[in-house]
Amino acid sequence: ILDRMSFAVGNLQSCSLTLKTENDILDARLGSVTFSDNARVYLKAPDKLYVTKSGDKGNKEFYYDGKNFIYYSTDINTYSPAPAPTTIIQTIDSIHNTLGIDFPAADFFYPYFVDQLLEMSDNLVNLGITSVNNKKCYHIAGTTIDKTYQIWIADDGTFLPVKLSIVTVSPGSDEHYTALYEDWVLNPTLQDSMFDFTAPSDALKVKFSVKK
Repeated sequence: ILDRMSFAVGNLQSCSLTLKTENDILDARLGSVTFSDNARVYLKAPDKLYVTKSGDKGNKEFYYDGKNFIYYSTDINTYSPAPAPTTIIQTIDSIHNTLGIDFPAADFFYPYFVDQLLEMSDNLVNLGITSVNNKKCYHIAGTTIDKTYQIWIADDGTFLPVKLSIVTVSPGSDEHYTALYEDWVLNPTLQDSMFDFTAPSDALKVKFSVKK
């Protein structure tokens, strides 16, 4: 089931989807606090990506045109450009490792996602068919050294991811992450121009703060 999901996602030439996430983070004073985000993701293989996000941590847009990555904050009207590698996956890795930016829906697009999941997992179980928002899904659950996870995959012939849940179980941590993958559009015609960023005339260009 996981291999068929990986094959279905990995062979898309283009796609768009809505991603709704909730991330419960442990706060020393308040306990577990939930932060929510909604994102619309547009991807055109191998070198185009556009993401618009809104939620508790602000409103922002990410652009990748095959040469450059641009982070644009619509709240404060600032943008930060950075040179980027030649593919989406390389860019996601590079920007995450150097700048600390996380990309929605990225895990399932990695070509070795299933192999890495099997390598890390202590347990991996097919729990059968269940329902997520009235959609029948295969329900997969597993554990790693410090996490438990669940993946729901559409049982409609598409094998697209529907939901992901990750709970960190290491001592002193109580982080819960949930993502819903909705409104998939497979292989749409996406114009290259939608991945190009044109700065508003009053926008301020700022440097990225490099992750340490």
